[in-house]
Amino acid sequence: MNSHQLSSELDIIAAQPSIIGCALVDASTGLVWHARGGVPKAELIWEAAVDYWRLHDRQKLHFAGLGALGAAVMYHTLGVLAVFPCCSDPDVLLVSHGQHQGVDWIALQRKARALGDLLRSSG
Repeated sequence: MNSHQLSSELDIIAAQPSIIGCALVDASTGLVWHARGGVPKAELIWEAAVDYWRLHDRQKLHFAGLGALGAAVMYHTLGVLAVFPCCSDPDVLLVSHGQHQGVDWIALQRKARALGDLLRSSG
């Protein structure tokens, strides 16, 4: 895996307007692969955010009529936490923390897919 290229891509994501921090996280274990920025103790946030994803996975049959999950987005009083799938082999998520205003979440979703392409091509 090209760790340097992944790190560079995360730097670009973290530099986006209104992004507070982001991380690549293993969906099955919560292990943080790479992280940028964030609030104090952000590592705990990155790891715990995977539980939002796992909750959907446990309940996915109830949501099947809505199609595949493209993102899990939670609006907290101090910001937005969004979890995007990057790829499924390895099963990696992009977790991002941003302000309520000013984040292009659709562009971030595309970035997550591009990170997934990078992960698959380097594996």
